[in-house]
Amino acid sequence: MRPETATFDMTEDAARRALFDRLLAEHGPGIRRVARVYARGGAEEADLAQEIAVAVWRALPAFRAECTERTFVYRIAHNRGITHVEGRRLRATTPIEDAPQVPDPRPSPEVALDAARRRDALFRALAELPVGSRAVITLALEGLSHAEIADVLGSTENSVAVRLSRGRAELRERLRTLEAGR
Repeated sequence: MRPETATFDMTEDAARRALFDRLLAEHGPGIRRVARVYARGGAEEADLAQEIAVAVWRALPAFRAECTERTFVYRIAHNRGITHVEGRRLRATTPIEDAPQVPDPRPSPEVALDAARRRDALFRALAELPVGSRAVITLALEGLSHAEIADVLGSTENSVAVRLSRGRAELRERLRTLEAGR
């Protein structure tokens, strides 16, 4: 790098810094007022004012004096403000106190306990059935059709239908007995 190039860059940076400092001195209060309009106060307002200042700094090399410096600064401030509001809308969260109450889809402990007791009673009653009835009912409870159960057990569909009918009657009786013994 040639020495005169380094000097030129430093002069350009110094000129950019001087222009930036002057723009902030002249328009800083206006930038803060714009930030106040788009932000929700406090730290958010200060953050937005800082974002606007950074955006002005970054945009300075593109400034070609096609508009006034004031218009340039306020256009950047306005655009950053709009971007800030849109970003806040996209990040919007509801305070937990204001969030809608979503019911728990799980059953209540009482309902869950009752279901567990019924399931346990069903398994106990099934275990007391003769093996043939137990097999037919278990496969039916698993959702197999009469034809599928017949294939599994090496039987006919008619035989499965009869065994299933008799097995259900036996199961109902065992469940009544278990329920009465509670």
